[in-house]
Amino acid sequence: MENNIVSFEKYARTRDESIRKRVMNGIDRKEVHEYYASVIHVSIRHLTLLQRYLIEEYLTEIICEFFFRGVDASKQYEAGRTTEEIEHSYTKEHFSTIYSLANEYRLSRHIGEWDVYSVSIIAEDVALKWFRNGLSYGKKQRKLRLL
Repeated sequence: MENNIVSFEKYARTRDESIRKRVMNGIDRKEVHEYYASVIHVSIRHLTLLQRYLIEEYLTEIICEFFFRGVDASKQYEAGRTTEEIEHSYTKEHFSTIYSLANEYRLSRHIGEWDVYSVSIIAEDVALKWFRNGLSYGKKQRKLRLL
């Protein structure tokens, strides 16, 4: 009888992972590269190779996470909410995620205080930019009934 129990958590986790993989194909790699060359590289080129690598990994994680969150939040368009309303409702959550990721990567341990501040400003900009990109991508995909 115990074998008849279905784990919805496992099913939901598998479904989320497959959706996340499909959604990540929507990230415009050219736009990421242009942003990196014009903003990120200029800001971190004075750091050592390992410090730059750490920051690049951190910002890549933010791009992927916030793009996915934007796609997920695009569901709210169906309820008649505007982009500004959706962004406003996620603002507090965004800041806590950005800083929890910074703690996960232990940025303050590996780079100086001013560099952490600079990277934090870039991270906030990256998060908002790719959240908006995720919103628009998700809206388009939902119109096409692909999500």
